[in-house]
Amino acid sequence: MWNHQETSGLSGHLVEVAERSRIALEHVTEALCGSGPAASDALPAAEKALYALRQAVDDHALAIEETRGASPAAAVRAIVAAAQVNADAECVEGLARRLAEIAGSRPARPAIPADVHAVVCRMGRVCVDLMVTAVSAGTSPPPDPEARIEAADAEVRRLRQRLYALLLQDPAPVDADAALDASLACRYYAHCTALAASMARHAILGAHPSGHARQ
Repeated sequence: MWNHQETSGLSGHLVEVAERSRIALEHVTEALCGSGPAASDALPAAEKALYALRQAVDDHALAIEETRGASPAAAVRAIVAAAQVNADAECVEGLARRLAEIAGSRPARPAIPADVHAVVCRMGRVCVDLMVTAVSAGTSPPPDPEARIEAADAEVRRLRQRLYALLLQDPAPVDADAALDASLACRYYAHCTALAASMARHAILGAHPSGHARQ
């Protein structure tokens, strides 16, 4: 028989995958944007965090599958929210791995100009901050989370425009390899930010049944 404890277990898994997503993105961003020993240490830490995220996603998927045929209609909200957050976290893992690949390859490639690098790193920070909101949404939602999501989306759009303005100047002031890495990193961060927004909305849906998720 499905009970409140089992619903709470799904909510706990939901918070765990969101938190592991945050940790992975935090380390990847430090590897890409930091300097000195901290940046050097961040890449191995990111690999460990990504492995832990994958394990959490797999464990959560198993817990969700075990609800099939065993849960009442009253638990559907929590199950759907948990499944959505887990799918989002799985996508974050893939994107964060691509960001880690960029960070790992950067020392052997032409440097990204400081103004372009600043845009990439700011977008990374916006992404990580919104993932913090997603984590807290599953436990104690912050005031007006939708406003935070919309603000993050607006800043990502502004940063993307700034990046293109810098990269597409004529003549282009950025080496092609550096431009490619910067544009891909910003694209991956933009996707991760959208996923963090989805995770926040569905965390509220699953952990706080009076809430709602907006697609």
